[in-house]
Amino acid sequence: MTDVWISITGTQSADGESDTVELTTAGRLEQEEDGLLLTYRESESTGMEGVVTSLRVREDEVQLERSGAMSSLLVLEKGKRHMSCYTTPHGSLMMGVYTNELRNSMTPLGGELEFHYTLDINSCMTSSHDVRVSVRPVPSAPRS
Repeated sequence: MTDVWISITGTQSADGESDTVELTTAGRLEQEEDGLLLTYRESESTGMEGVVTSLRVREDEVQLERSGAMSSLLVLEKGKRHMSCYTTPHGSLMMGVYTNELRNSMTPLGGELEFHYTLDINSCMTSSHDVRVSVRPVPSAPRS
C-alpha cells in the first residue's frame, strides 16, 4: 500500500453548460490480484463530504464506487454501456453509463487515468463527463 497525492479534474456537461471541479487530496494506492485500488475521501468542496471513493483500475476497465453519505457503482469499459444504481438521500435511480474513451497508464507507483463517459436515465442522455486522475507517491521523509 502506498500513500499518494491524487489530482482530479472533472468536467460535467449538460444542457449546453459545463462545470469543472478540481480536487487534490491524499489517498492510498494498493496492488490487487487483478489491478490497482485507489481510495480517497471526498471533501466539502466536491459537495460529497462523508463519501469515500474507490477506483478499481484494471487494464481495460475502471470501477468507480462511492460509499458513505451516498452510494454508487459505475463500471467504465470503453465502447460498452453498463447499468448502475445511484443512491442518494432522496432515493435511488437506475442509470446507463456509456464509456467513450478510457486511457490507463497507472502502475503501483502512480500514473494517469483518463476517461470520458455519458450518463442516461430512461435511455435519455443527461450528462457527459471528462475525468483526468493523476496519482503520485507522497515523498517519504528524509531519514536522519
